[in-house]
Amino acid sequence: MITRSRTRHIEETTDSEEAEGRKKQIVAPSAIGTKRQKVSQARVKPSDELLAIEGGQLMAATEEVPKTYAEATTRQDQDEWKKAIASELKSLIVNKTWKLVPKPAHQRPIGCHWVFALKRDEKGQVVRYKARLVAKGYSQRHGIDYEETYSPVAYLNSIRAMLAKCSAEGMEIEQCDVDTAFLYGKLEEEIYMELPEGLRELLELAEAECEDDVVCMLLQSLYGLKQVSRVWNETIDKHLKKARWKMNA
Repeated sequence: MITRSRTRHIEETTDSEEAEGRKKQIVAPSAIGTKRQKVSQARVKPSDELLAIEGGQLMAATEEVPKTYAEATTRQDQDEWKKAIASELKSLIVNKTWKLVPKPAHQRPIGCHWVFALKRDEKGQVVRYKARLVAKGYSQRHGIDYEETYSPVAYLNSIRAMLAKCSAEGMEIEQCDVDTAFLYGKLEEEIYMELPEGLRELLELAEAECEDDVVCMLLQSLYGLKQVSRVWNETIDKHLKKARWKMNA
C-alpha cells in the first residue's frame, strides 16, 4: 500500500494567519549566524526491543508492551495481542513470505521472535495493538545466509536542496510511503527459519499437517535480515525503471 501526502504552496493557503506564519518560518534565519548549543542526550543502545518501522518511524517497546510471545498470550489484554499476532501471520502467509518444508540436514535455520508495540492517537489513547515478526539476523552467516548488505540512501542535504528549489519556484511536492516495504523484496539466498511462535497452533486449528521437524523456507525478505535493505532497494529500483523513471545522479 502506498500512502501519499502533498505539500501546498503558500499561495494556496486560504487562512491569512497561516500563510503569514509559514512565510516567517521560511525567511527566519534560524540556523544562520547562530551559535550551536550542545544538547545532552542519553545514548540508546540498540536491542531486540527496538522494533520496527511504521510510516518511517521507529517504534520502541515500553513497559506497557509485552516482551515475549508467552507474556502477550497470558496477560489481561491477551485477546487484543492474539488478534494482532493472527493479523501479522495472515499478512505474511498471504504475501507468500515463506513455504513450509522439512528441516534440511545441510543448513541450520535461523530463529525469529515477536516484537510488540502500541499505536496511539494524538491524545495518547491506544488505537491499535501491533505485532511484528522479526528474524534473528544476528545468527546469519556471511556467504551462506547472505552476501551483500549495502543499500544506498539519500543525503539529507540533497533533499533540502530539492525542497528549497521547489519552494522557490512554487512547485508541487508529493511524498510517498510504501507500507511494510521490506516485505516485498524477493530473496536470492536459500534461508530457512524456525516456525514462529503461534504458527503451529494456527496450523493445528486448521487441521493442517505440521510435522515436528518442519521449518519455513523464506521466499520474501523479512524484517531483521541483514540483506533486507539491499533487497528492497533492488526491488523498488526495478519497478521505478520499468515505469521509466531515471536516476538523477
